[in-house]
Amino acid sequence: MSELWDIYDINRNKTGRTAERNVYQFKEGEYHIVVTGIIMNSKNEILISKRAEHKKFGLMWECNGGSILAGETSLEGIIRELKEELGIEFSKKEAIFLKEIRRDKLQPDFKDLGLFRRNINLKDIIFQDGESIDAKWVTIEEFIRMYKNKEIIPTVDFGIKEYNKAISLEQKKSYNYIGNTVQVKIDRPLNSKHPKHGFTYPVNYGFVPNTISGDGEELDCYVLGINKPIENFEGKCIAVIHRNNEDDDKLIVVPKGKNYTDEEIRKLTSFQEQYFESEIIR
Repeated sequence: MSELWDIYDINRNKTGRTAERNVYQFKEGEYHIVVTGIIMNSKNEILISKRAEHKKFGLMWECNGGSILAGETSLEGIIRELKEELGIEFSKKEAIFLKEIRRDKLQPDFKDLGLFRRNINLKDIIFQDGESIDAKWVTIEEFIRMYKNKEIIPTVDFGIKEYNKAISLEQKKSYNYIGNTVQVKIDRPLNSKHPKHGFTYPVNYGFVPNTISGDGEELDCYVLGINKPIENFEGKCIAVIHRNNEDDDKLIVVPKGKNYTDEEIRKLTSFQEQYFESEIIR
């Protein structure tokens, strides 16, 4: 069965076209997305696995990953690859964005590194797709030594700089609101117009007072399920829209007892979120 990838432009915008793996020849200015999951335990050791002999760089060690499929987000691709190669299932809430790289040599791509923190027993790892045959925890010193000895694949894109960043990163505080009741102040009610861009808000939009988002402003919210303009609202946060290319998460807040699928959230917030690459976190 052929594997299809979305084609992106140099600004990481989808072109609407797809490429078949090992068939399509990428043209100048065209890219696809590859991902790597960096798994660390409470000792700050790194989980690496050994590639099967038949693969490129066979019998060398790596941090697991691969190319995302057409229609997938970067995070969905990382989680799928870790499940396929290690038999370990992670949630989106566990992921912490670590790094993006644009690589223009050979087959051009954007590469995303995602960080996951979990103490995994090596006995729980299942090599179910024939891509990996062994796994172990290593210290950063062991990792660097193995890389210098050419025991780790040359395309790993993880070293002491990324390691130091990883051990200092914390999970998004906005995720703590998921499942909880929040108070929202509406500053852009339903049917109002954006003061700068002029579009009309099809939902009530506001913020949680006395909070600080990643951009230094108060944490923004989309209020869904209320079909009239309001000034204040108390409801349940069912999800967070995490924008990959800026530090400005948005809470999805609804009346108690109401729920929306990811597809419904995408549709209701697309008037604004269509301009951003994002993940829906639950």
